[in-house]
Amino acid sequence: ELYREVWLRLNTVLPRCLWIMTINALLDINNGNSRNVTITQENVLVDPLQVLRCDIRVFRCGPILKIILRILEASLAASRSQLSRHLLDKPLLEKSGQLTSDAEREELKNALVAAQESAALQILLEACLETEEDQSKPELMWSLREVRSVICSFLHQIFISEPSLAKLVHFQGYPRELLQVTVQGIPSMHICLDFIPELLSQASLEKQIFAVDLVSHLSIQYALPKAMSIARLCVNT
Repeated sequence: ELYREVWLRLNTVLPRCLWIMTINALLDINNGNSRNVTITQENVLVDPLQVLRCDIRVFRCGPILKIILRILEASLAASRSQLSRHLLDKPLLEKSGQLTSDAEREELKNALVAAQESAALQILLEACLETEEDQSKPELMWSLREVRSVICSFLHQIFISEPSLAKLVHFQGYPRELLQVTVQGIPSMHICLDFIPELLSQASLEKQIFAVDLVSHLSIQYALPKAMSIARLCVNT
């Protein structure tokens, strides 16, 4: 926690430089290649997911994870801004090749941004999974609870600001054992009730099962007429 407080103070002085130094310091040391790799600011702008290449132990340390999430949020925003700037700086002069309009370029940019952000959220959700090592060490179970709380708070902010991202993540799906964690830990999960009928109509049986499981948790967490109506729809589907 002291490390985090010092980091936050330094962040007011030289933020971008500090972010890169932090990312490089927390690289996965178990990966032999990481010792020869130095992540630069340009790398992060192109691929913000580089921020999450950190050592696995970071995902069991709440204060350090908060720092990483702060860097991740800023990096995703910077990458989004960079892509928008790229479209403005390099206008479509000739309608040749696959892209024929600025609208198509904008659509591709939005798709890339959504892919980056949803991938980041999926990595964070995966970090919430309980491992065998967690089960064998009581102190890691306490750390896991803290980490889940930190990640759920982060996801809540993301879902509130970008509801479409919540829809994308749930259409992609994630381990069903995390549904209890997300529904109880993310206050904005009730927005899932808006798109569950669409999720239920998917051809994939796996997605339908995921939707039913999600509804079961939402119905318990939110005793609302809408939740009951969706639950009835699941039973009748």
